[in-house]
Parts: sequence; structure tokens; C-alpha cells
Amino acid sequence: MKKTLAMLLTAMMLLSLTACGSSSSSTSSSTSSSEDSASTSAGESTAEETTSGELVTVTIVMPTMNNIPADSDVADVENALSEYIQGLGYNININMEMAALSDYTTTMNLRLAGGEVLDIIYTGALSTAVTNGYLVNLDEYLDDELAETMEVIGDWSLCGTIDGSVYGIPAYKGLSLDYKYIYNEEYFADIDMSGVSSVNDLDDIFAQFKALYPDEYPATDGYNTLLALFSEEDHTAAVGTYLATVGDSTELVSLYSTEAYKNACEKTYEWRQNGYVDPEGSAQTLSHDALSLSGYSKGVIMGHAYSVETIEEMYNTNNTYGGTFKAISIAQTSLTSNTLTYGIAYTSENPSEAAQVLNLIWTDEYVMSTLIYGLEGISWEWNEDQTSIQYPDGLGLDSVPYTALYSCGAFGNQFLLYGFDGNTSEEDKVFMKELIDEAYVAPLFGFTPSSDNVSTQVAAVSNVVSQYDSALRYGDVDPDVYLPQFLEALEAAGIQDIIDEYQAQADAWVAEYK
Repeated sequence: MKKTLAMLLTAMMLLSLTACGSSSSSTSSSTSSSEDSASTSAGESTAEETTSGELVTVTIVMPTMNNIPADSDVADVENALSEYIQGLGYNININMEMAALSDYTTTMNLRLAGGEVLDIIYTGALSTAVTNGYLVNLDEYLDDELAETMEVIGDWSLCGTIDGSVYGIPAYKGLSLDYKYIYNEEYFADIDMSGVSSVNDLDDIFAQFKALYPDEYPATDGYNTLLALFSEEDHTAAVGTYLATVGDSTELVSLYSTEAYKNACEKTYEWRQNGYVDPEGSAQTLSHDALSLSGYSKGVIMGHAYSVETIEEMYNTNNTYGGTFKAISIAQTSLTSNTLTYGIAYTSENPSEAAQVLNLIWTDEYVMSTLIYGLEGISWEWNEDQTSIQYPDGLGLDSVPYTALYSCGAFGNQFLLYGFDGNTSEEDKVFMKELIDEAYVAPLFGFTPSSDNVSTQVAAVSNVVSQYDSALRYGDVDPDVYLPQFLEALEAAGIQDIIDEYQAQADAWVAEYK
């Protein structure tokens, strides 16, 4: 799970799914509500007679970080969605395939290379998918089938644009995260937490904790969290996989040469040496959530698009050892490009209908909520005042027949999801929108570089990153020794060629869109 979530966060280059609007997992996922979205709930829709004509099947290959539901339970969701969508007047049947996010891109590339007929897919790296010819150009559908979606996502459409054409629809989500230190208050009862407002305030807090509890850990590792936190100090914003801008400048630099990266590596290593964080480092196979909710660590730093009150409730509800948690906000992240995009496979036999379904996912409350939560009365039920949903009695995240809860921060329009007791309140949806509205916007927000002309260098740089990055960011190795070696190896692999190529693309993009 930890490696899966690290992939998601690296793709977002902030963060977090995953998740979410979060940096780690289910509690890291975010849901929110858009007042401007054109949504229709199952109870409010005015059913129309299905248009005469042959039914067309649209296949959605949906990424999930939850357990894959049984085929029969997925089929029940398919049937409900098909009936609902046909009731709106579409000649469409829904076919769903739940696919593990951990190997989604690799598996999908093989399937598309083999010509398998598919419809709605997660694009992975958009420029690569476009270069490989795996995606349908969506331009002809923007003013008709996707018109409502384009109104919802607005300028975020740039995140799905390559060479002036739209190929992907970005997940509309709580993209700006509120980072928090979340801790078991029993262990911090004798520590004054009132002065904590940034990552730099935690050193003294952790030292006090360690003096009281020498055999305990006040946090988990800082792999993604510390890079996100130090990036906010000077607005370092990732561009693509390996580059970044700093501040308001559109000049590209290697992400790994930035002060933010250096500070994150140094801080994680320092915390490892002091015994503040999990000593397993990159060898740890469990997620932040599992480590903190089980009591292995007595605190965790995570980013969510949730309020402090909701995070406290989540952790108090979901921990497995009886801990009582408090949370303190320590940073808010900028808006950098949203790389979680969805498109239509080039093998689609019905791209117009696939575009219609894409539009419903981004604009229809029932469709979006059913894809994530499953069916009412089976995997969830309304609370007494019908304001939010909850698990049926005796059931939970790991026992309901169908859920894709961990994907709520990585798929579709999170602003449409039903409020969920113990997960996302209606107030949280407002909070998420406020985070977006107040966030610093990176100067190249929406820019997606193409690696076509530097594919050899990208492959070489990728190998170097695989060798050094995890060890440095997990604090496995001393950055004073290994970071200079890392930077030297990147230069030898051709990262400057990538910078030069992407800079030319960025300059042209700025001239066209800014």
C-alpha cells in the first residue's frame, strides 16, 4: 500500500490518492461539493424514455486502491448505473472493470499496445499516452458531449491539454491540501503544542516526546510529506516528473537540485538519526495510516483537504488501539498541475458515448457517488436526517460488498460525492473549495511537458532517480554524502537536456496561454 500511495503522490508531485486530497490513503482522500456543478441525484432526476436505438456498452476501467470487489458486486453497480443512465435518455450500458492502481499504467499500456477495445481510462503520464497514440483527441466533443464538464473544470482543462488539444479530463478535487501533524494526545499531555504552526516547530516537540518515551516514535517517515512542506516555503512546484519551478519564475530547474529537496532529505535523515521516525525507512511496507492507526507511531504528518475537526474524528474512529487523536495545521499546499487525468482509449468503438459517460461522471451526483460508494442499502445508507451517508450496521470499509473510497481523491469530480459520516461532512466540502480558492497557483499550472525529443535521457534519468531518490527521502542515507553523488549522476544521465527541451516547450506554452 505504501508503495502504491507513493506512486500516486509522485504523480501529483505534492503531496499525496492517493490518494486524496491527501498524501497517503483513505483518510488522505478528499471529497467536496461544487455549487456550480450540473448534478442530478437519483431521487431528483426526471426520468425520460430511453431514446430508441441499439444500446451501446461503455467500459470504464476504474483505478482503485481498495480491495477489488467480487464480480457479482461490481455487476450490481453496473446494472444500477445502466438503468439510471438509460432513464436519463442515453442508449448506454455501463461495463465496469476495477483495476489496482499499483500496476494500472503498466498493465494498461500492454493492453492498449495489443489493441484491446476499451473506453474510459486513467491516462497515466498524459504526454506519453498521447505520444503512443493511446488516447482520443477530445476537441470535437468539448462543445457538446463534454460541454458541462468543461464548465465545471474551467482552467483545469489545461492539465489535460497537449499541443493545444484536450486529451484528458483532470480529476476535479481538493487539489490544495492542508498539512497537519496528527498525534495521540495521551502521549503529548505534558508537551505544549500551542506554538506548533510549521514543520520547523516539530523538532523541539519531537525531542520532548522522545525524552518522555524513548522507545516510541512521534512520527512516521517523511518521504513525501517533508518535500511538500519545504516546497511551500519558497513555492517550489514540480513540473513533470523531474523538474520544478521556484517562486513566480517560469524557469525550470532539476527538482533534486532545489533547496526544498535538499531540506527534505536533510530533515528526514536527522529525524531518523534522532529516532523520531520509523527506522524501517524505505524497507517499510505499511502505509502512514497503518503505522499511526495501529499505534506503531504516536503521530503522523499528512496532507488532506479536510478540516482539523474531521481529521480528528477520522483518526479517533478508525484507529485500532484506542488512541485519542488531535491535529494541528502546519501548511497549505500550492496548486501545481493535476496529473490525474482520464480520457478515452483510441480503441474505443463508441467515443461519443464514452464522452457522454465522462460528462456524467464529472457532473452527475448519483453517477459519481455510485462509482465510489456502491449501492444504497448494500454498501451504504443515509443517516437519519438524510444529510450524509454511513456504512450499514455491522459493516465497514473492509466488509462492505463494494467500495472505491480510496479513489475518491483520484477519480472524477470529488465535489459531487455524498457527504460521508466519519469521512467527509458537507462543511468539509466548503473547506476544500476554500483551500483551492486561497491557494498559491504555480506559474506553470496546467503545463504538461512532452518527452518525445528526450526519451533516451528521460529513461536514463529515471534509472538514476530509482537508485537514489527513495534512499534519500526516506532518510536511509546521509544526504551530505549521497545528494552530491545523485546530482552528479543526473547530470551524466542528461537531465540538462531535459531541462532545455522542457523549457522551450514551457516558453511556448506561456506565450500561448498566459
